[in-house]
Amino acid sequence: MKQLHLLFLLITSSAFCSQDEIGIKSLPPFMVISSEKDPSLKENEAVFEFEFINDVFKQANGTFPVIQSSYNQTLQEIQLDSSAIHVLKVTPGSYIFQFYAAYFFDEIYSDSVLIQPGYRTKVQLRFTDAEEMIISDKPVIYLYPPTDLAITATVKPKGAFTFTYPVYENGWKGIAHPDGSITINQSTYPYLFWEAKNTISLASINLNEGFIVTQEQTIAFLEEQLTKMGLNDREKTDFITYWGPRMIGNERNFVQFLFNDACNQFADLQIDPAPEQLFRVYMIWLPLTENPSIVPTPQVIQTVNREQFYAIEWGGSELLTLKLP
Repeated sequence: MKQLHLLFLLITSSAFCSQDEIGIKSLPPFMVISSEKDPSLKENEAVFEFEFINDVFKQANGTFPVIQSSYNQTLQEIQLDSSAIHVLKVTPGSYIFQFYAAYFFDEIYSDSVLIQPGYRTKVQLRFTDAEEMIISDKPVIYLYPPTDLAITATVKPKGAFTFTYPVYENGWKGIAHPDGSITINQSTYPYLFWEAKNTISLASINLNEGFIVTQEQTIAFLEEQLTKMGLNDREKTDFITYWGPRMIGNERNFVQFLFNDACNQFADLQIDPAPEQLFRVYMIWLPLTENPSIVPTPQVIQTVNREQFYAIEWGGSELLTLKLP
């Protein structure tokens, strides 16, 4: 279970504003939008109509999630369909609700909700993304100009730097060399190095795409995938000697690679003058149980174009709090 948020019930005039007016993200997680007499109900009946407004529930492409819920401590599983609406018939009275949608979202709690005899009460539910604090571990930047070239590289992490080498002073300014090294203030470095602390939305992780890698397969798997990406021997060695010892401590791991624009969620990277290709790859991974519940489709691996002036950045993060059943 993720962090629990005690959420309030909003039954004021602002509850009737349209989503276009105030925006989906500004809506409270549990919001009563109407409560009206329903002539089809008997006097000893009442109905709650719940609409789950997260896009992920309305665009499930035929695979609709099961929501764990409870009302007045009565447990219930809700199997959604394309309408993303669940109707619950109850006896009139006061109810306290709880909803939980897997490990990607924070739970929803309501205050006590009173429903009158013969009334239909419509409620909109919006799950907020669960987040994890992570370290963007050892992102390194190699610059490969055809000839020596004066460059400026600027990294803007989504969180805060925890370490840089060489020292980062509003960017790195130096002379990049064709072998990938860079000279700054009379010292030459094999690459630019930074780490930062930031958060990642667990809902942004697509567990349906990636790889399940056993302990014995780890090194061969990394060698194979990095070769597909077009990394050279030095880059592969740097990558594997950093990540390999950490990953083989687990019986199996879920591994997913994020490429290029997808890496902007960790940091923005600007290089001046701009290379013909900037190839970025981040690896996210997490330990799995003995019998993992996911069966991901192997993802398509992208490849660097090593022509003219190009740059490569790799990094990654281990997800520590996301635990799969």
